[in-house]
Amino acid sequence: MTAAGAATGGAWELRPVPCDYCGSTEADPLLSGRDRAHGLPGEFSVVVCRKCGLARTDPQPTPESLGMAYPKSYEDHQLRAGVAAPPTGLLRWALVNGRDYPLGRPAPPGLRMLVRPLARLVLNRRRGIGYVRYQGQGRLLDFGCGTGKYVARMAAAGWKAAGLDLSAKAVRAARAAGLEVREGTLPGADYPPESFDAVTMWASLEHVPSPLATLRAACALLRPGGRLLVCCPCLNSLWAPWFGSAWQGLQLPRHLTHFTEATLRRHLEKAGFAVQRVWADGRPGFIRRSFALLAADTGRGIHRRLSRSRFLVGLMSLAGILTRRPGAVIVLARRAAPSAQTA
Repeated sequence: MTAAGAATGGAWELRPVPCDYCGSTEADPLLSGRDRAHGLPGEFSVVVCRKCGLARTDPQPTPESLGMAYPKSYEDHQLRAGVAAPPTGLLRWALVNGRDYPLGRPAPPGLRMLVRPLARLVLNRRRGIGYVRYQGQGRLLDFGCGTGKYVARMAAAGWKAAGLDLSAKAVRAARAAGLEVREGTLPGADYPPESFDAVTMWASLEHVPSPLATLRAACALLRPGGRLLVCCPCLNSLWAPWFGSAWQGLQLPRHLTHFTEATLRRHLEKAGFAVQRVWADGRPGFIRRSFALLAADTGRGIHRRLSRSRFLVGLMSLAGILTRRPGAVIVLARRAAPSAQTA
């Protein structure tokens, strides 16, 4: 399919793609929708693989067209470059005693065993989940870092943090702020094997043409025992069927793969990771924006008012967490031993 992309200034081309996990081309249609954020031409379908159940956008932009899906107005590239202060107070104490951060003197060994449960309790709240355990030489790579807000946050917490992003504009902004950020993607980035202790992917894995290839490349960059923290929207969110194509977690056509917790786990394991922990992320922002998209579709003021209701949005977010069908999941995985990795 080819269409003239007035918004892109060039040819906007789509191509059919097989399942990234199993390679099958057989799939059942789930829904279709348009580009609600930037108005790229076309109707974009989400299909579910008949063989393994992984959902994908099909057809997808060709590699040559993919950059056109991220125009200059793309929201995540408009953010200011990352600036962060070191963590303080209870969070700082919990990082030192619960995740070995080099931010101060930990409690004495005997007492530390007693305080670790409290430190873990603090860090398992949403504010602390992103602080992956400090280990090794403290080298961390944030894939899809944008303007580097998370890179700055982790650098302030003691990591030798680096970032990687395809947007030249975002990379320039991050570098201007003094951050170690490169332009590029995985696979393909010029980093030596086993050069990082942690890799993070915040709402970026669903954007790449082959999540499996990206995860395998990340695995190769990690030292033995290194950790990966990845966050993705959930296709089987409790509220996704209700919003339909207006569900913010879809973000067609920029989201190329649409994970559930189960399909994300399988991808990680096939790429050479062992899943350690999963957190449900209610993503109230998804619910709020989905109501706003419905309001734009229907013109009904009720949807606009619901998008502004903190109580309702918070209640819906909590319901998603309690039913294990949240707006997104955050998964912590460790690079498995070579004998345990799936070919």
